[in-house]
Amino acid sequence: LYQAAPGEPLMVASVDGVGTKVMVAVQAGRFDTVGQDLVNHCVDDILVQGAEPLFFLDYFATGTLEEDVLPDVLQGFATACRENGCALLGGETAEMPGVYAPGEFDLAGTIVGRVHEDHLIDGSRIAVGDRIWGLPSTGLHTNGYSLARKVLLEKAGLALDTVPEELGESVADALLAVHRSYLPHLRAVWEAHGREAVHGLAHITGGGFYDNV
Repeated sequence: LYQAAPGEPLMVASVDGVGTKVMVAVQAGRFDTVGQDLVNHCVDDILVQGAEPLFFLDYFATGTLEEDVLPDVLQGFATACRENGCALLGGETAEMPGVYAPGEFDLAGTIVGRVHEDHLIDGSRIAVGDRIWGLPSTGLHTNGYSLARKVLLEKAGLALDTVPEELGESVADALLAVHRSYLPHLRAVWEAHGREAVHGLAHITGGGFYDNV
């Protein structure tokens, strides 16, 4: 949190990554979703304090740039930034042969948002009798992919184009489902009931309920 001057909105920043979900994207040859994942994950990280995004900066690292990868990833950044109403302000692209094997890449991002001090959500107003609401995810979002790859791809031996009956879609579609931005849902609540209606928020990622609530 940062406040430039008394009375000014608080500035909120977060840095995050997509993790080993990018390995699924590489295996599937699909790069149009992981950029959206990164932006939405960052949006949700600052949303828990009541902040709405202003701008996003990306970091794309790889061994050698491949023409069929970076444009799709960047399009994902642009799509999610447009949907969340924030600017894609800039970023960094790094080629590091020897650090990344051919075809491999990694993503990270920084988001900056703002919230008025009166609207800051810090959990201090949570009280006995409050209702707890859980908003569903679209899948694994951007956590747990090392385990998912080991169980589904290595142990079970499933191919990414396999369509298990339990999923009703291909393994690739399920694993690459875009990390949801919860900003539209919270905006709807705030517009209908006011900012004071929400006493606390948690972005459930690594660690689940135990570490996040």
